[in-house]
Amino acid sequence: MSTANEHNVSCSWRDLRFLEENQKSEIDLLESLIATLAASCYFGDYRVIDELLDRVERYMSQRFTKEEEKMRGDRYPLLQAHADDHQLALRRFMNAHQRWKRDRDEIQLRRFLERDHCDWYAMHLHYHDNPAHRYSPVTAN
Repeated sequence: MSTANEHNVSCSWRDLRFLEENQKSEIDLLESLIATLAASCYFGDYRVIDELLDRVERYMSQRFTKEEEKMRGDRYPLLQAHADDHQLALRRFMNAHQRWKRDRDEIQLRRFLERDHCDWYAMHLHYHDNPAHRYSPVTAN
């Protein structure tokens, strides 16, 4: 029997601590958001959660843009697939953000952050970021 607080997480944000510094900052924000969300039932003031969601969304957008610009400069051959995956994540995050604004459902948002978004992050690292970081552009002299 399932309870409202139960979730099935195949990865956790702590599992992703090996990342480079700019991604660690994003994960710190996400962990702060999840902790604040968990405590929100005690204070009922959603302004902090709203601000954290805005900050994470901005941070993701800025980080994705910088990452894609670097790949474009390196002429990374799989840039389009990588950028498409970024856009998918950003669209999903923005949709979850909009649902939060509409419904104020802490459980729904936590499930998205702890399961869906975390799983996307782990898969993106494995299938997109790792190959991109190993790519070395060949320069012709």
